[in-house]
Formats: sequence, C-alpha cells, structure tokens
Amino acid sequence: MASSSKASPASRFYDDHAQRLFEQYQSISFDLIHGEWLHHLSSQPGLALDVGAGSGRDAGALAKRGWQVIAVEPADRLRGLGQAHTVGDDISWLNDTLPSLNLVRHLSQRFQLILVSAV
Repeated sequence: MASSSKASPASRFYDDHAQRLFEQYQSISFDLIHGEWLHHLSSQPGLALDVGAGSGRDAGALAKRGWQVIAVEPADRLRGLGQAHTVGDDISWLNDTLPSLNLVRHLSQRFQLILVSAV
C-alpha cells in the first residue's frame, strides 16, 4: 500500500481536500447521480466493486440495497472519511489504484457490478 509521501498527485489532491470533497460528494444522492441506470440494477444483490469509492456514498447506497461491496480508494484521508461514514455496512475498503488494481486482482473475486464513476 502506498504511503501519502509516495501518493500520486491526484491522490494528494484528494487527501489535501478530503473533508470538502467528502461533504460535496455526500450532498448529492446516489439515486440522483445514477438514476439513469438504476433500473438495470439486479433485484438480487451480489458482490459489487466500487472503484474510486471516495466518500463511500455509492458503496453505502449499494450496501443498503443488500449488496456486499469492495470499495477501492487510494486517497488515505478520503478513504478514512468514507470508512467512518459507512461503519456497519457490508463494505470492505481497499487502498488500491488503477490501472492495475493489484489488491483487487489478488482477491480473485467475480463481481456482479463494477462501478467506476467520475474516476
């Protein structure tokens, strides 16, 4: 796992502005952001991967719909805020990065939904 000193410029930005970004992301509902495709969401929840999970808004909304979620967020501070906000939800948080997603690949899981939103 990368430390903040070795973080990418993008991750550093998200860490430097974590609280403001967390509040901004949480201010807009999952249903509003993803409403155009939600009717395609399976009525039988499964395992979802949320890449660039940020504040945990989307991961939390999926978990509340019964999904088990792997939330990937490389920015330490933003991930910490997301984790704190989703305590008690069926969400596992990972510090992993695109394009390789090495930690995710090592899980050897099959996902019924992969969400890559605003990444």
